[in-house]
Amino acid sequence: MKTALERLTWRSGAVVLVAVALLLLTGQRALAWQDERAQVVDAKDAIAAATAEVEGLIDISSATSVADMDKLLAGATAGFRTELEGQADRLQQALTANAVQASGDVVSAGLVKLAGDRATVIVAAAGSVQNKQTTAAEPRNYRLTVDLQRVKGDWLVSGLEFVA
Repeated sequence: MKTALERLTWRSGAVVLVAVALLLLTGQRALAWQDERAQVVDAKDAIAAATAEVEGLIDISSATSVADMDKLLAGATAGFRTELEGQADRLQQALTANAVQASGDVVSAGLVKLAGDRATVIVAAAGSVQNKQTTAAEPRNYRLTVDLQRVKGDWLVSGLEFVA
């Protein structure tokens, strides 16, 4: 027959084992919650960066093209910035020659993919464009896929593609 001390030791061991299991489960859930929260913040930040870059692109006009281009370049990764810089002079000349006035806003944006430091966002925007060939501003609708990369804590555009 077991003594009271032996039964107490067995019960104490079981209580300690359950307490340890609960602590491990709580720690695992806390880490999972922290990861989920970080993903929500990353998604929000990536969508905001894509929105800002698309709005900068569709708002580009002849009168403000230098400042507009500087903002676009600031939101781009090194590789994409190089591509934009290669086209900047030609774009600014075309904007000036055609007296382009453009404006627009992002209507909706949503995260397609988020994996580590890379994200893809799809953006729908609406705007208007007026130039030498038009008598009034003409409406435009845009759909873009924006690839982003986190660089030193900031989401920057690494690629941008107009889609149908």
